[in-house]
Amino acid sequence: MKDNIGNYAKHAQYWDWGNLDHERAPNDESSYHFAKQYGNSILLPMCAWGHLGAYMAQRGMRVTAFDITPEMIEEGKKRFGSIKNLNLFVGDATDFNFDIEPVDVCAFAEMGWIHSMDEVKKALICINNHLRDGGYLILEEFIGAYDSQTGLETFRVKNNPYPDRTVYKTGITRNEAKTRRCYISQTVYTEYNDGRKEQFDHNFYLQRYSRAEWLSALRECGFEVKAEYKNRDKEPWREDDGHWIVVAIKSK
Repeated sequence: MKDNIGNYAKHAQYWDWGNLDHERAPNDESSYHFAKQYGNSILLPMCAWGHLGAYMAQRGMRVTAFDITPEMIEEGKKRFGSIKNLNLFVGDATDFNFDIEPVDVCAFAEMGWIHSMDEVKKALICINNHLRDGGYLILEEFIGAYDSQTGLETFRVKNNPYPDRTVYKTGITRNEAKTRRCYISQTVYTEYNDGRKEQFDHNFYLQRYSRAEWLSALRECGFEVKAEYKNRDKEPWREDDGHWIVVAIKSK
């Protein structure tokens, strides 16, 4: 998985700072309320800085969050290391084993970073091993397949947190129905007040899987699906809904 994540390590210093407009992470409050229905201790794989975990810990949940990139966790610890009930670890979602009490729920992993279903199954087994008996898994995935491409877009922060520089991104997103891949090509720019300029590319793709593939993998890895929704308001999922939230329970 380490080779599939673009220039993620260099991106860490700017990840999620100032609540970037283009970051599509779930709203912290809705994530907290959705997960809280299933317990008070939570596992958050592929957490980047661990911002969501920090929010949940501040709301009283016991949180274990982890990311494969040490630079991300280092940045997270700088900002959130003093928060009670928050543990931040470096770990690969397809191969992890933390010395923690089994958790009530695992939620909101972006499985698109994992580029084969065999590797996804490894992640599901690791998750299963860290859940208590009867614990829950919440997956939020896009299961549609279509062809599309955006034009070049520019993404800026609403309020620049750095007095000595301006940071922004440009990017193109391309969806490919045949392979179920979402390709993202970005360039990150830093412009300093003294005239210096820096830039780096951040190119990667997210692999999408069909509902049938997911249901088969969940059964194989010891989960029983309890509910399927099209959004966090728990409206029932229908065949033409690309957005898919599934709640599954550890069954073995």
